[in-house]
Amino acid sequence: MQLLTADSKSSRLPYKWIVVLVVIFGSFMSILDQTVINNALPRLQSAFATDLNNLQWVITAYTLAQGVITPTTAFFANRLGTKRFYVIALAFFTLGSALCGLAWNLPTLIVFRVVQAIGGATLFPLAITLLFYEFPPHQRGLATGIVSISALMAPAIGPTFGGYIVTYAEWPLIFYINVPIGIIAIVMALLLLRERRSEERMQFDLPGFLLAAIGLAAILYALSSATTSGWNNSLVLVTLIGGLCSLALFVVVELRIANRGKQPLVDLRLFANGPFLSSNIANALITFGFFGSLILAPIYMQDLRGLNAFQSGLFTLPLALASVLAAIVGGRMVDRFEPRVVLFPGLLLMGLSTWQLAAATLTTSYPWLLLVFAVRGLGLGCLLQPLTVSALSTVERQQYTQASSLNTVIRFVFTSLGIAVLATLVQSRAAVHISNLAQQLKSGTHGALLQVHQQGLTLAVQDAFWLSLVAFVLAFIAVCFIRVQKATPQQQGELSEQAVQQHA
Repeated sequence: MQLLTADSKSSRLPYKWIVVLVVIFGSFMSILDQTVINNALPRLQSAFATDLNNLQWVITAYTLAQGVITPTTAFFANRLGTKRFYVIALAFFTLGSALCGLAWNLPTLIVFRVVQAIGGATLFPLAITLLFYEFPPHQRGLATGIVSISALMAPAIGPTFGGYIVTYAEWPLIFYINVPIGIIAIVMALLLLRERRSEERMQFDLPGFLLAAIGLAAILYALSSATTSGWNNSLVLVTLIGGLCSLALFVVVELRIANRGKQPLVDLRLFANGPFLSSNIANALITFGFFGSLILAPIYMQDLRGLNAFQSGLFTLPLALASVLAAIVGGRMVDRFEPRVVLFPGLLLMGLSTWQLAAATLTTSYPWLLLVFAVRGLGLGCLLQPLTVSALSTVERQQYTQASSLNTVIRFVFTSLGIAVLATLVQSRAAVHISNLAQQLKSGTHGALLQVHQQGLTLAVQDAFWLSLVAFVLAFIAVCFIRVQKATPQQQGELSEQAVQQHA
């Protein structure tokens, strides 16, 4: 084990690559669990004898907890040390996963999902922080590209794995699968990671935390409830407006704390950084367009084309494989050139695939759909890690955790926003299309009415994909404003030498 320990100076594998091997487990688990449960909801509904309105809290509670906990990442990493906090987060996530598999009713499952989310919320921002500490700027694209494999594979494999469990196995396996992976990740982190502590001790920003927690929880609750209750529901409107007001007050409080020279919970002055701002605007739009539209594929494949959950999930496998390939190649290109060289082709591929999905009908061939999903995967693989690199390209080292956690919060919020808006759009547009088609129908037979319903829902799904395409067009415009200067060879050599001296 001497060659593999974190403190060994004669390690054959450089420490920075050991960090990659360790964090890839945690980031994969945390993102996988956000998607794997979606296809299992019908099985859970049957197991707990409940309706979908109550069951959606299994997802909503997880999202709310993540939104509340993620902004605290920088504080706990500062006070506990990055390694110790990463291990604690892994332990919470693994314990929560085991408890979820043991849940005996819906309330206990929701509570255990919160425990799971407390750990999962910080795993990805901590992974990015650990990487950016160890890799010099000219290698961060490759490093984040490799780790992004987990982030890209998880949402693609999740529906397939969840669909298999729904069709052929028992639902607790969804959660139990995380336990051995989590134990391996904890052991690796304990043995291989080096502790990193900040010399400057942060004080906990209680007012900022309360305002952020209330604001994010209210907004995420409103967005999640809008999919079932509708946007005109009074509770949805009250919580949404209240959440926005809380976040507005949060901005005032955090800026005032920062201007006094104290450390806020979230340093919003990061948005004065041009690459960080432009990258996160693009990140928000891409998250809305892609992760929000993940709900559309199961509707199309299962409700309209008659596939089961497992068969529907298989269509995401070309997306996963293509995204992995694009992430590895794109990471090298980001290091060699600059992020926009990868981002522009990625957005074009994503836009092309979205356009084709917006044109999909009840008779679109399955081989063509597989090709479209593969193109979508190539686009996705060119987007996530270059945006992370560009967002943190000019951020100070001591702000890596702040910046990466803020980046993650934006992704949480706009994933929920995308799901809420697109789900509501499908419901409302389906009613309009079905009404219009029914008025044109001369015969009212059962078969004709079923055809009208299917055609109306198909048109509604197409409308939702068109809205996603608009988001990608706006993201293309935002990427035009990203300006990241590539380090010169001399600067790259100096940074590499500094990294060697720091960790020798």
